[in-house]
Amino acid sequence: GYTFGQADLVRRAMSKKNKKALMEQKDKFIYGDIKDGGTITGCVSQGIEPEVAAKIFADMESFASYAFNKSHATAYAVVAYQTAYLKQFYPKQFLAGVLNDRLDKIEEISKYVVYMKEKNIPVLPPDVNRSHAEFRVEGEGIRFGLSALRGAGTDAIAKVIEERSSHGDFKSFQDFLMRCTKYVNKRVVECLILGGAFDCFGYSRAQYYAVYEEAMSRIAGMEKQKNGAQISLFGNIIEEQEIEIRYPNIPEFEYNDKLSKEKQVLGVYVSGHPFENYLSAFKNCTFNCSMLNDSEEDEEGNVTYNNLKSGQSVTMGGIVSAIKKLNTKQGSSMAFITVEDLYGSIECIAFPNTYEKIKSFLAIDAVVALSGKLDISEDKKPTVLLDGMQEFNADSLKKEKTVDTPPSSFDAASTSAAKASSSAASTVQKTEQGVLWLNATSLDEGEFEELQEMLSAYHGPIEVKILRGKQKFRYPQGITRSKAFEAELKTFLPADCIKYV
Repeated sequence: GYTFGQADLVRRAMSKKNKKALMEQKDKFIYGDIKDGGTITGCVSQGIEPEVAAKIFADMESFASYAFNKSHATAYAVVAYQTAYLKQFYPKQFLAGVLNDRLDKIEEISKYVVYMKEKNIPVLPPDVNRSHAEFRVEGEGIRFGLSALRGAGTDAIAKVIEERSSHGDFKSFQDFLMRCTKYVNKRVVECLILGGAFDCFGYSRAQYYAVYEEAMSRIAGMEKQKNGAQISLFGNIIEEQEIEIRYPNIPEFEYNDKLSKEKQVLGVYVSGHPFENYLSAFKNCTFNCSMLNDSEEDEEGNVTYNNLKSGQSVTMGGIVSAIKKLNTKQGSSMAFITVEDLYGSIECIAFPNTYEKIKSFLAIDAVVALSGKLDISEDKKPTVLLDGMQEFNADSLKKEKTVDTPPSSFDAASTSAAKASSSAASTVQKTEQGVLWLNATSLDEGEFEELQEMLSAYHGPIEVKILRGKQKFRYPQGITRSKAFEAELKTFLPADCIKYV
């Protein structure tokens, strides 16, 4: 008994998901309305009980929250079919497309990279000569896109790719800087270093990190000089010269520190995984994330795990990669904790009682041992309902390093200088003034000669005074302070033997 006109009002309100317009029709639908001198009958006048009419309207209201017309449904169906086809038969190309749609969302990229690892699709690290701005399929894997590096910037990377395409691959780190410093700033170069994009040139990331700022400043000075068209005494315009970079003889970043810096710019571990160092301690665990790959998926998308069952007790080791804390209705706290191992990640749920026991040590990058029960259902990924979690003490796995024990502080000859700068012993100053005090008492003759040779390579305005046993003397030349100098100096002396005043 509901007229076409009123039905059309409801339909249009539903299609636009306009709840206010929809609810204005409720009483008219049930009881009718008087409009333009005529009576529009409602459900009640047709013998339908008000409760039944209200139920029908409620069903329409619910339907309005997700309904759309046939043309939309057809388009969605076509896209869903194409997506499923590509994912099944061209998984690498499909994933590359998905990643490129999220270039500025590093958190989402990290999730898909973890998925690729779970599916045994190699994730190839950034490479300044092989990567493009976006993700690309390369062989059996997917090469990381340079624009996905946090802080790199799409415009700067586009210029780098254009330079490489126009004038060939970069031959070295200094070749890259000479050709691209006009396009990229120090922040971009730092991201490329920490992400591993220059690993192909043979030096360590720590060495690149120690010299890049000074090298870029020199190149910028040369560019400024060239653009100013300064002329030499002989009337010639100053020609562009190739800079020479002197790499300090320093070790690579400590393994976990290197991977941590890598994850800061890539969102994930690519060149390695910090959990590799702890595998031997967890070899007797009953679960790791590779077991999630031993599964079968039916036509409806339901997944069956061949060797895992819901309610199964498991033990596992891994690294905490994400923590989401929630408050319950009772006012207590619980947490969803993502734990990652070499093969993937799994979400673990710590209910209030468990959370209270573990919250004191729970932190990102913490190595943990956990126990719990698997929760496997059709509508979500498997999770672990935690029974317990312990922070893992890895001291026994660390390799012992033997170093000469330096004196705890300078002796009486330099006490006043030490006191004046004790808080600055390990910080990098931006000023080019002052005095550098070095306590070289712990060095033997050969090491002391090498230290002096190193100092001679960094000539500059900062005065150097050296304490050696009971002797104190002034080094004949000053030095220039830079990251390269700081890094190389610390290969000779510990931080508490280096004082700036």
